[in-house]
Formats: sequence, C-alpha cells, structure tokens
Amino acid sequence: MSLALAIPTVATADHGGSAAQQAAAEIQAARDRADAAAQALFDKESEIDQLDVAIADAEVELARIEDEADEMRRGLEQQAVRQFVGAGPTSFPLLIDLEHANDSLSAGMYNAVATETINVDLDDFDAVMKEVEQQRTSLERQRAAADDATRTYAALRDTAEAEIVRLGEIEAQRLQDEAVQHELDALRERERLAELQRQAAAEPPATTATATTPVPVATASIDAGESTDDGDDGTDTATTAAPVEADPSPEPATTSAPEAPSTTAAPAPAPAPEPSSSEPAPTVPVQVPDVGSGLACPVDGPRSFADTWGAPRSGGRSHEGVDIMAPGGTPLVAMEAGRVEFNTNTLGGNTLRLYGNSGTRYYYAHLSAWEGSNRTVAKGEVIGYVGMTGNTSANHLHLQVHPGGGAAVNPYPYARAACG
Repeated sequence: MSLALAIPTVATADHGGSAAQQAAAEIQAARDRADAAAQALFDKESEIDQLDVAIADAEVELARIEDEADEMRRGLEQQAVRQFVGAGPTSFPLLIDLEHANDSLSAGMYNAVATETINVDLDDFDAVMKEVEQQRTSLERQRAAADDATRTYAALRDTAEAEIVRLGEIEAQRLQDEAVQHELDALRERERLAELQRQAAAEPPATTATATTPVPVATASIDAGESTDDGDDGTDTATTAAPVEADPSPEPATTSAPEAPSTTAAPAPAPAPEPSSSEPAPTVPVQVPDVGSGLACPVDGPRSFADTWGAPRSGGRSHEGVDIMAPGGTPLVAMEAGRVEFNTNTLGGNTLRLYGNSGTRYYYAHLSAWEGSNRTVAKGEVIGYVGMTGNTSANHLHLQVHPGGGAAVNPYPYARAACG
C-alpha cells in the first residue's frame, strides 16, 4: 500500500517541525518505491507460473494431435499399399508426396478404397496437419513469451534488490533522529486507520448465529500443511487439498484448533424443548491477534512487501502468503512468543512453524538458515535468516498466518501493521 507524500501533519506537539516531516516523507517514499518494485517482481513471477502451466498444457495437446496425425498417416499408407497391390503398375502420388496428395487423382483413389477396413479421408488428414502446425506455432510463441518474462523477472529482481539497499541507507541516515521516528510513526498510524476503514467498508454485515444453527469452525485446512511457493514458493497449495510438502508431524496439542466433529455434529435431541430466551448461541472462539496488536515484524532489517495473496501458481496452487523481500541473511524473528519447529520441503526449502501463544500458527519459508533448534522462543527472538531456498530465485520471506491453527488468512495486514 503506498501513501501520498503530501500527508497532513498530525495534530500533536511539534517534534522537529518540517525537517522531521520531510525526513519521514523521504523514508516513506523510499519504502513505497521498494514495495512497488517488490510487487512488480512477484507479479511477474505469477505471470511466469501461469505461462509454465499454459506451456505444459500446450505440449500435451500438441502430443495428442501429433499422435492423431501419425495414426491417420499410417492408415493412408496402408490404404495406398492395398490399392497398389490391386492396381498393378498404376502410380500413386500419395507414396511420392503426401503433402500434395489431396488432388483429384488421390481423391478418386480413396473413393475406390472406401470400403476397406481402414479408410482415412485426405481432407481430414490435411485438417489435422494444419492443426499440428498451428499448435506448434502457438507453443513457440508461448515459449518465447516465457523466455521474455524470465528476462524481465531478472531485471525486476535487480531493481527490487537495489531499492531495498537504498531504503536501508535512507533509514540508517534519517531514523537516528527521534523526531523523524515520531513523524514516521504518525504516518504509519494514519495508514493503519485508513486500512481498517477500507476493510470495514468492504466487509458485509455480520450475521448472528441462532441456537438452531451451529457455528462452524474453519477446519478444512486445520490439518493441512502449509504450501509454499515457490511460490510459490515451496509455499503454495491447491485450495482443496493439502500440498505434498506438508510437514507430517502433528502440531502441539496446546495450539491446535478444536476437532472437526465437536463443531459439526448435530446436537442430541431433547425430550421436550425448554422455554428459553432468544439469546443467540455463543460463537466458537478463535483467537485472532488484532492487526496492530503488538506483533513483532518478522524481518529485522530493510524490507519491502508484495501483496500476492491468492495469486495463481503452477500445479493448480494459489499463493497463501505474503512475500517480504530483504537482503539475504537478514535476521528473521518470532512475531510472537511461542514454540518454533524447523523443517524442509521441496517448495519452501528451509521452513519453520511458529506456534504462537495466542493459538495462531505462523509459517516462514525460503530461509537461508535456521537459528538454533526446535524450542520455546520469546517475541522478537531470532529464529532464522532470509534466503532463497526451495522454489524461488529471489531472497525473500514467504509468510503465512493461520489464526487458531486453522486455515490460512491473508497475512498482508498482519505484516504491514507489525513492520510499518
């Protein structure tokens, strides 16, 4: 999310005046540039993933059409041989030049063998061969587009990484002044409030569950492992199935969501309805940290954000996280106190799960290295380092947030509020 630089000053005491405001604006502008560069990079990554899917589909279709053409060609050859055996010295253009065989002579020949076991019409064969050529041309175009997108991705990656370095330099110069930090905090607060207002305006009115309607808990992915892109990261997943890279180890009992049967089973019938008030049934509590409730920023250093939630990924997956770019080796810290467990998978590379004391589970992917071993950690404690392991080619953190240990939600607001 970018902010206009000409933001009104907060109605508070003067903490440095226009110089501090200007410095804060410069920092915010640098962050906006870094965010825009990161967004462009990961948008291009999504485009490449979609092109890869299209190319794979096109290759399958081309193989199917070529098989059909080969079968028709064999049929034509058999028909020509049978006609040759039965016609003596008659010449057969089909055996000489198949591409120009659909003339009046060949047409007459195939009318004569129409009663044979295998009969292929030259017009049909010609149509299939044209389809093969069209499919080959289309596939070549798609491959060229993928090559171009890959080159563009490399350039965007260089730009995004350069913007993060520049951001780090500006922050190091400007954030030493307490007044600048105050003004920057004011900008962040206005951004946070604006985001909350936007979300409130976009959400439909909440409905109240009654005693006759059980309130479900999102259990579809409670036992599902995180997907990672590798994108997605060794980080993404189909929305209807657990990804193969899921960590098979069970989650700690203290942090897992309630069992599905306890929330979906029908209530036992009572002998007679008791007179009761019209109070609605209580909802099942799921602890979800309030955005901006004091979570630690997971990346302890210069960073940029890309809101890529739901972006398509190869293999029918969709991106279930937020990508936070940072220089390789930047420390990663626990967003809240809890227990951390480390793992590896094909898409995410080096990964970890943080089981927060609030009940929320956090998933970090593409780490270059872990810090320590499985253990209890405090909020802000270093647990790993930014990298590009798994299915990615840019240094970044893929972050997922699972409130109540259940289904993933868009972590962008969490990361934004925590990191500013």
